[in-house]
Amino acid sequence: MSNHDLLDHCQQALDLARKHGAEQAEVFGEATRSITSAVEKDDLQISKSRQERRIGVRAFVGTQVGFASTNDLTRIEDAAADAVTLAKASPGDPHNVLPEAFEVEPIDGLNDPAAETFGTAEAVKQAIRMLEVAKAVDRRVIVGESEFSAELRERVLLNTAGAEASERSSLFTHFVLTTARDGELVSNMDGRFGATRRVAEIDVAPAARRASQNALGSLGAQKGESFVGQVLLDPYAVLNLFTPLLFQLNGRSALRGMTRWKDALGESVAIDRFTLVDDGRLSGGLATAAFDREGTPRQRLPLIEHGILRSFLHNTYTARAFGIPNTGNASGSAGAPPGIGPSNFMILPGETSKDELIGEMKRGLFVNRFSGNADPVSGDFSGVAKAAYLVTNGKVDRAVAGTLIAGNIFEALNTLSGISRETESVYNYTLPYLRLEDVSITAE
Repeated sequence: MSNHDLLDHCQQALDLARKHGAEQAEVFGEATRSITSAVEKDDLQISKSRQERRIGVRAFVGTQVGFASTNDLTRIEDAAADAVTLAKASPGDPHNVLPEAFEVEPIDGLNDPAAETFGTAEAVKQAIRMLEVAKAVDRRVIVGESEFSAELRERVLLNTAGAEASERSSLFTHFVLTTARDGELVSNMDGRFGATRRVAEIDVAPAARRASQNALGSLGAQKGESFVGQVLLDPYAVLNLFTPLLFQLNGRSALRGMTRWKDALGESVAIDRFTLVDDGRLSGGLATAAFDREGTPRQRLPLIEHGILRSFLHNTYTARAFGIPNTGNASGSAGAPPGIGPSNFMILPGETSKDELIGEMKRGLFVNRFSGNADPVSGDFSGVAKAAYLVTNGKVDRAVAGTLIAGNIFEALNTLSGISRETESVYNYTLPYLRLEDVSITAE
């Protein structure tokens, strides 16, 4: 489907929503073509190709709102009528409004024309390449799971307030999860990710190589030690551990009084070296887009700046409820009404290298992955440190297994002793290595 065809169908849905009684309406349309090729336990699996077109209609009757969607474009009128019917049956809310109509500035580089001819054979080639690279590192490496995916996506947003925005993008992603086995010895798993928007820049080898090397490094891991001390988190572990921040910074959580930071705007919530940004227009970002789920332009938004809480993530509803400008963080697909979510979520780097952070540790733990729970309300975390290494007198000592770590994210933000200058992109997150203090480390 061309962008013009999708736009025509969205305009049809908008007209039909008004015909059936909507006073205001919004239509969001998506057309997606994806190809995936996967490996499981060193074997290539069946590759898949999928195409989907979906249109979502949000109808407003006064302050009442209803939503319906369809992936059958011969039934657009049914979706429009259903959205109006649901609106009339829903309770009113004064914050149910459409966003203002903004002029959306396009972003260069989101779509690679070469992606149009990228096919299943090329996807299979990349999946096999990940397996070959992993095995070339060491025959003891087992690729438990890996996947290469190519996606072409079109988005169109129209509403009765005059908003009209469209965008086309390409994206190539890959992920590999490895272990190593030597006789009865089995390593921890390690997973790595990579992505690009351009065919010519696809390179699956670094992720496959690094995951394999990390898995090998934990082969023969021994029992660790129990103490309270420093923990250095790899960016992948940072992602696993710091997910409560998404809940705390969500405008809907703040509106419901569920975040501990609801009254903390302008106050310190972290050390002054800690800065967290959401950048919807980041060059090369995985979640970069000109506009959000409601057609509001994306922007660069400081959330925590030098330790000070500056903003929450908002869509039109929560921005209206708080009486503040919309941040352009409406999220979701055409299959659901808008939610709130991050775009390119970044902890900005520090000035110290990862090796220097290790060199300053007298006794601690270096953690590549975290498998456990991090409570989004209390901030308490506990779980298993995966691919973990003891650090003694500034040097990585030995791999350890069966080691648990526990602490609190909010306390960690205020006692962080190190932020690396190296960063790594993990999905739509760009994260440094972080060194935490006073973490409970328990050897099972």
